Amino acid sequence: MKRLRRAYQKQTNKRSKFRQRAIAAGTAAAITLGAGAGLNKALAKDKPGVITHQRPVARDADADLLADREETAIGYRPFIADQNRNEIADGVDLAQHCSAVINEMPVYIPGTMMPIPNQTHKVVHSLFGIERCDICGQEVNMGGVEIVNPNLGISYPDPNDPLDGAVLPELALHYMEHGSFDCFGDVHSGRVDIARLLRTLELRYPEDPNEHQLAVTGDLDGDLMTDSEELAAGYDLYDADQDDDLTDDGIELARQCAEVVDALPVFDPNGPEVNAIYKVNFMQRGIENCDICGTTVNMGYWQVTNLKLGLSIDVSDLSLHYMGHGSFDFAGDVHGKGRTDMALLVKILEMPSRCGDLGTIYSPADLNRDCRVDSDDFMIFSEQWLQNTNSNQGE
Repeated sequence: MKRLRRAYQKQTNKRSKFRQRAIAAGTAAAITLGAGAGLNKALAKDKPGVITHQRPVARDADADLLADREETAIGYRPFIADQNRNEIADGVDLAQHCSAVINEMPVYIPGTMMPIPNQTHKVVHSLFGIERCDICGQEVNMGGVEIVNPNLGISYPDPNDPLDGAVLPELALHYMEHGSFDCFGDVHSGRVDIARLLRTLELRYPEDPNEHQLAVTGDLDGDLMTDSEELAAGYDLYDADQDDDLTDDGIELARQCAEVVDALPVFDPNGPEVNAIYKVNFMQRGIENCDICGTTVNMGYWQVTNLKLGLSIDVSDLSLHYMGHGSFDFAGDVHGKGRTDMALLVKILEMPSRCGDLGTIYSPADLNRDCRVDSDDFMIFSEQWLQNTNSNQGE
């Protein structure tokens, strides 16, 4: 009997392991198939008639030409190939954007009378020699540039960079222009350190994954709103991105609230009577420093009032600073650490107060989501109907 039990247990374990492997394989296949479109878009962006400079990257779950560890390091999402939905894979988009930023930078050439720029700039280190791109054969100088950020006191590349410890090669810039952080030539071959490059450039693209967005406890879906806040404000505590715009709901709502508060009329005791939502400035003689970025703001606050509801809330300049960065939490050297009462603020501001704000309810006929049904929606409907009709006829 014991032998039979052991045999049964062994067979059960085998089935369990097989099921786990099957699920993992199916998930990987789904991710690969889903990301294939993003990769095809990326490859299609290279110049016509030229073999693509964009090579697949190892351990890249969404096939956007950024390795998973690179995406994690720079705040990207490893399972979304096109975060800003511009039909260009994130790796290609980011490489080309970095190339454009570097091309437009102020230049300093050592050994000349040129003044050294006091902002982020590139130092040109040309060499007597050329190297050829392994893909298209284009010839570039075998030297490169050093990117210096005097504000942060850092430069790119790191002296220990495996690609070239002294400069960012011209060949790498050539590949970045073609949408690749890899480069292959007869002198240089390797990959750009993306995280350090973005840090040196102080570039956050397309999102702003900055440190102001502090994690909160009791947040089931991880959207930076607590479950109790979402229940009180009427949001979905199981969906981190209700409107599918690739921005977590807490970040999106905080930014929207900051914009609405900024746009509110300021109460003037000598002005006309106010019967709507307004704010009163209680400025103080002093400043407060943000614990994260060091930005200084007035140590006072704004009192936001909704006369119709008979409600008001005090919102410090520090908390508005954090809300502008997508966080209802705040931390400074005067107000200390705290959190804005999100549910009360949303109620006072009567959010959503504008079309497109989180929680906006669209009519089924509002196909372009501009909060009105008009001829533009009819045109979209007509185009979709024609496309479906043509595809059915083709079958």
